[in-house]
Amino acid sequence: MAKNQEANATDQEANPKLPQEIQEALKWYQEAQIMWNQGRSLDALSRFEAALDIFQKHHYHKEAANAAEKIGDILFWRDNTQKALKPYKLALDICEEYGDEISTAILCEKIVFVLKKLNDPERALPYLYRCLEIAEKYGDAHRAARALVGIGDVNRHRKQYDVALEAYQLAEKIYREMGSKEQAQLIADSLASLRKEMDAREDAPDGVAQRNS
Repeated sequence: MAKNQEANATDQEANPKLPQEIQEALKWYQEAQIMWNQGRSLDALSRFEAALDIFQKHHYHKEAANAAEKIGDILFWRDNTQKALKPYKLALDICEEYGDEISTAILCEKIVFVLKKLNDPERALPYLYRCLEIAEKYGDAHRAARALVGIGDVNRHRKQYDVALEAYQLAEKIYREMGSKEQAQLIADSLASLRKEMDAREDAPDGVAQRNS
């Protein structure tokens, strides 16, 4: 839903048939965008939040999703990482409800990044799998490979080594097919170190392996 959002907001703002409050909210949205570009993040945040309230009140779902995503971006940029989750999830829920799968994938990636920064990788798994599902549907190899790497990382952290191995192998295959040699090599290195972990676990005495599981 974020594509061409500034242009669409400007067009709608000039539409006299829109409710007065919506015209005002669209104006706030445009002002917030300018403030954000100028580095006035707190002013921009206040304007986006005010616009979001109006969009939600009038059930302008696309505009609400765009505003919520912007709020999440600003909060994350200001290192209010935990607070960024709520607006990102609001935007995601709207995009899912109205079938905007491309925006859904973008928001899933943002939520994954937030959860990674919060050191809470296991909560990222559903978003990674949703992102992978959309990437496969639309033939987006780059996004699919990124999601697979994330799935590999999380499952490695969980010591679900077989799942991690498969995810890394698929990601490496995709990168090699795309000709992304550097990315493929990074994944090959991850695979090598993962296999060492797996071998060490197999060689460990049963009691040690159980304590580490």
